Amino acid sequence: MGKFVYVDNSNVWIEGKYYSAVKKGMVANIFDAHENKICDMPWGYDFGKLLNISCEGDENSLKRAVLYGSKPTDNDSLWNAARRFGFEVYHPERNVKNKEKRVDTGFDKEVLKDLYKSVIGHDDNIILVAGDADHVPVAEAIVEEGMKFTLVFWDNASETLKNMASKFISLNNYIAEITR
Repeated sequence: MGKFVYVDNSNVWIEGKYYSAVKKGMVANIFDAHENKICDMPWGYDFGKLLNISCEGDENSLKRAVLYGSKPTDNDSLWNAARRFGFEVYHPERNVKNKEKRVDTGFDKEVLKDLYKSVIGHDDNIILVAGDADHVPVAEAIVEEGMKFTLVFWDNASETLKNMASKFISLNNYIAEITR
C-alpha cells in the first residue's frame, strides 16, 4: 500500500494564516478572522512536517507527493524547499492582475490523472490536503471509483469534503508543529 499526497499550497497557507491569528488571540474565531480579514501575515508552514503529518509518520510508503500553488513574486526558495522534502512542485504563473489562476483545477488534474491512469491502486491511500469545496468533484470521482481518501486540513474545511472522506486529520491540532 502506497500513499499519494496532493497539497493545495495556497489553500493551506491562506487558511493557516487565519487560524494562526485566532490561535495568537488576534481575533476571537475563524469566522471573525475571515469577516474582518485578520490574519497572521508572516505565518508559514514547514513542508516536511506537513508531509509527515499527512502520511501519519509513515513517509516510507510515499509513492507521490504533489504541491500545487501559484508562484509568489520572486520566491523560488519556497518551491526549492518543497522539492527538498520530496514534493513535485507545480506553480502556474499569476494572471496580469496578479491573481491566482489554475491552482484548484491543476491540483484536481494531477489527482484525476493518477486515478484514471490506474497509477493509484485500490489498496493505496489517497491524501488530499485541501479544504475548499472546489475540490468536491475530484473527491466524488475518487468515491465513484470505489476508493477512499483521507482529508487533511483546518477544521473549517468544506463539510461536504469532510463527510466524503474516510478520515479527517485536523491541522488545527498541529499548528505549533508545522509553523516555521
